[in-house]
Formats: sequence, structure tokens, C-alpha cells
Amino acid sequence: MSNESVPPNLHQQIHQLTQRGEFKQALAMNQQWLQQNPTDHAAWINQSTLLFQAGDVNGILEAIEQAIVLQPDNWPYRVHQIMAMEALGHLEVAIETAAGLADQAISDLSVLEHLAAFLNKHQQFQAARKLYQQAVEKHPKNVQMWLNLAMTEQYLGDLDAAESAVNQALTLAPHDCDAHFFRSHLRRQSPENNHIKALQQTMQLPIHGAEKQAKGWFALAKELEDCSRFEESFSARQTGAKIYRNSFQYDLNSDLAFMQALRTHYDQQRLQQPASGFATDEPIFIVGLPRSGTTLLERIIGSHSEVKSAGELTHFNRNMLAAMNQLQLNPQLSRAEMVAASVHLDFKALGQNYLNSTRPLTGSTAHFIDKFPQNAHYVGLIHRALPQAKILILERHPLDVCYAVYKQMFTDIYHFSYDLDELAAYYIEHQKLMDHWQSSLPEAVKTIRYEDIVEDLEGQARAVIDFCGLDWQDACLNFHQNQQASTTASASQVRQKLYSSSVGLWQNYAQQLKPLRDRLEQAGCLEGWQNNNHEEQQR
Repeated sequence: MSNESVPPNLHQQIHQLTQRGEFKQALAMNQQWLQQNPTDHAAWINQSTLLFQAGDVNGILEAIEQAIVLQPDNWPYRVHQIMAMEALGHLEVAIETAAGLADQAISDLSVLEHLAAFLNKHQQFQAARKLYQQAVEKHPKNVQMWLNLAMTEQYLGDLDAAESAVNQALTLAPHDCDAHFFRSHLRRQSPENNHIKALQQTMQLPIHGAEKQAKGWFALAKELEDCSRFEESFSARQTGAKIYRNSFQYDLNSDLAFMQALRTHYDQQRLQQPASGFATDEPIFIVGLPRSGTTLLERIIGSHSEVKSAGELTHFNRNMLAAMNQLQLNPQLSRAEMVAASVHLDFKALGQNYLNSTRPLTGSTAHFIDKFPQNAHYVGLIHRALPQAKILILERHPLDVCYAVYKQMFTDIYHFSYDLDELAAYYIEHQKLMDHWQSSLPEAVKTIRYEDIVEDLEGQARAVIDFCGLDWQDACLNFHQNQQASTTASASQVRQKLYSSSVGLWQNYAQQLKPLRDRLEQAGCLEGWQNNNHEEQQR
């Protein structure tokens, strides 16, 4: 709370009341001051904050507007206004306001950073880029701003600009593991052109923080793999994975019980009952494990003129949790017990709330794609809430997808991916759940294999477009020309033509992955997947 204009003794009283949670009394005191001093811009900002804390949403934006009228060039006030708009549910206005500020000359680094992060969060990458460009122009020695600019350029598909920006970051901080990690994944490296020596030198230094250490090892592993130095690559990746796995607690059994509960409580009988959800065919969900090919399928369907790619939306999960809170359940319930309770949700309201919450991102096209891989867990709930939605499950050779997950560092999600035993157990249960959704909902769910897309792009693309109820367009075969932004781990590959080099990549590590293969084979997960001669030779 600012004390720029409010007398110190009054500010102290308001602060003390706020600390004790007596927001209404603090608000009354601040209002009394404003009646006598209506031109005190800082007090108007205090007013908006106190209104929010007191649970009185009326007048919050008006109070901020008063402060801005009094100080139109106060950029932190503008940020405060945008965050308040977002918190109050006026997201479209907040985005429009923030985007409008991207053309303003702003020198305050904190303001530039907050605005750009907000715009990136809501996929307004062009405007975010302008702000990061201002940031590096006015603060050229700020490593993080150069790295943020590089990431935004990558989202927009300008890989040359992204590489230039990250190189600037590494000029300033030659051993920054975040920057090395980003650069290593920006392009496919070659024996003639790589950063292996620089990475090896960096990894000989003391690096603080498990995440940064792991990123350094993962970056080295990626470049070694690109250069076909497979044994060295796996050793480096395994080192990084162990370092990172040891840095956090993770309960694998909780995840397994959660997926089992989903199959139990959303069984075939329940799922085939008439759904009372919200009637709309706008959403197309693409789900599956990460690195299974979901981004490729998104680009194919999203190249259709009637479809908008909205990215990896967390909106269904957020709206589902909000609906669960309304059930007033015991907060000590396990995730599996929460699944049992979720059958009592108001699914029609859930579907409508989900659709409404996506509006700022989904555009005006007839359909939009929600490509959040973890929606794979909620296929049953999605169908109950949105019975007309189409759901596409991506599958990939079990060993290829498991290795692809193991080789990717996700940091804050997919905690099962850093230990091969945990990865095997998770994959087996996840696949049972995907098989369950497909067998229970054959009209709403279609399973696609990544390898089939690689082998027969047009045939598979036509089948998917038909499943989605769309007329065929040749643009779907030219997905690499799709200019829509991408924020996924595949952002550097989405503008390339279809390639098959990732099919069977696991075979380069057949010896190292043998325990994983044995577990998947015992669980029957490898049945129906063709072996080739190379694979047979490795056995």
C-alpha cells in the first residue's frame, strides 16, 4: 500500500487495520481521507486495493481510473488496472488495454516485464515482443529480458531472431543454463555446428540449483543426440534427470490411484447415458501424453479456415476445480476420492463456464482446438460437460513416447518423467485409461497414431477432418505454413514439413531402455506395434 500522499500517522493506522484483517474499517478511513483530498492519486490506488480485500468489487476499477486520470503517465497504475480487470473477469478488456500499451514509450523495467508476461500468458505475442524489445533496448545488460525476447520470437516462429536474442543473453552470461537449454533446443545441431564444448565447460563449473544443473545436462544431452553420440547423450540425460528427480517429492501411487478411479467412476455405463451437458460443437480437444504428436495434429486441424488453435488451455481444469469447490467437500479427500465426488457436478454449467472462459482466446471461428495434454485424464468429464465436442487421442510407439518424455525437461509438471521405473508405471496406467475412453465413447473419441500420420499424412488428415465434421481443405496438408503461434515444447519444429526422423529414435538406446521395455512388454503395451529389423537386432 502506497504512502506517497496519505499522512504517515493515517497510513500507519490503515496499515495496522489491514494487517489485522479489518479491511472495512481501513476502507472507511481511506474513504474519509479521499473526501477531503480527492486529488490524492495514491489514496485512490489504496482504495481499489482495500475494496478488493473487503470483498466489495464495486468501485475497484473506478478508483483506479481516478488515480490514472490524476497521473496518466504512471505506468505501474496501468499495470494495477490490467491485473484488476483480469481478477474481476474483464479479461478481454484487460488484454486490449495491455496490448494498447505496447506502443507506448515505457522505461520502467518492472512495468515492461509485467505487461509482457501478461500478454504472453494470453497469447498476445506480437504485443509482448514489442515490450521485450523496449526492455532490451533500454536495459541491454538484462540477461532475463534477452531470454524472454528469445522465447517470444520462438513462439512467433522467427528462429533467427530467437537465436540472436539468446546469443546476446549468453554473451552477457556465458554459463547461464536456462539460456543454454533454450538455445540447444532451438535448432537441430550438427557435428560441424554445435555448442557441445561450451556446454561441457559449463557443466564443469559449480552451478547453484538442481533445476539449473539439470537444464545444463539436458542441453548437453540434446546436442550430443543431434550429433549421434548416443551413449554420451544418455549418460548426460540420466545425470540431469537424477539431479532433478532428487530435488522434489512426488507420490506416484497418488497418480495411479487417480487414473484408476477415473476408469471406475466414469465407466462405460455412466458415459453412455444421455449427457445433460452444454450443447456446442465448438471445442475440438487433442489429448495424449506429451511428445506424442499432439502439436503436429493441432497444426494440421488448425490450418483449416474454420478452426482456431487456442493452444494448451488449462480452462477446463480450472472450471472443474471451481465447480468442485461448490460441492463443499472435505479438503482432506484424496484425488481418487475427489473423482468419486465429481459425478455430482452440474455438468451443463461446467461446459458453459468452460466455453465462456475461453472466449478471449478462441476467436470468432466456428471451432477451436484445446490442446492441453493433461485433458486426457478428463475425457469422461469433458464428454459429460460438452457431449458434442470431438476428442482426439494421440498415440505413439510406447518406447518412442516414453523416451521422448524422459528426454524432455518439463520442470513444473509430469513429475513421473525423470525416473524410468516411475515412467513405466505411469505409462501403463495412462494407456489403460486411454483405451477405456476410446472403447466407452466411440462416437466422441478418435484415437490416432503418430506413425500413421507420418506414413499417410493425407489419408489420416482427411479422416480426422471428417471426424471433426468439417469439409476438406488442402491447407491442412500444408500445416508447416500455418502462421499461428505455438508455445509448446515443439515450437521450433511446428513450421517444418513432416519428417520421420523421430520414429524409432528409442532404438538408439535399446540397451539403456531394456528395463523399461521389459515392463511395458509384460503389461502388454507393446502388442500391436510392429517391430522392424533394427529393433530385432537390438534385442
